[in-house]
Amino acid sequence: MEKIRITRFSAGHAASVKNKLQLCLPVSYVLETGETLHRGCGRNGLHETDVGWRCFYCGNYLYRQEPSLKALWFHFKVGREYWRAMFSRDKVYINGLPVTGLPDSLPRSLVSDLLEPNPPAWFSYFIFYDYPQFKKYLENYKYA
Repeated sequence: MEKIRITRFSAGHAASVKNKLQLCLPVSYVLETGETLHRGCGRNGLHETDVGWRCFYCGNYLYRQEPSLKALWFHFKVGREYWRAMFSRDKVYINGLPVTGLPDSLPRSLVSDLLEPNPPAWFSYFIFYDYPQFKKYLENYKYA
């Protein structure tokens, strides 16, 4: 059995790591229903990831303008592992956030593709199209 070794960072190393973190600016969004969503904690906690920046403190994501499709696919798959749709009266919540429209816009026939390491052909259309266009693409894709 291997022993666990605990080491301390020098003050200079800790300062250099802290300097690489960016400020997680608080932003508020007002939904059509009148609810207000708050994102960001105001701390220096944003660290760089493949798809953008994520905050150590509040978990907020800021996405790059044009992340790679492979990075988005990995992020999408990880997010789907924790996907939780809930229904309360006439509202739909995904992971606790109120959403409008369908609780799951990914058809069941495509769920098995989530095990693939590389993005399938339909994923880029899922990202760039809205749901009716994506559904039409899938109908044409089946017969192509």
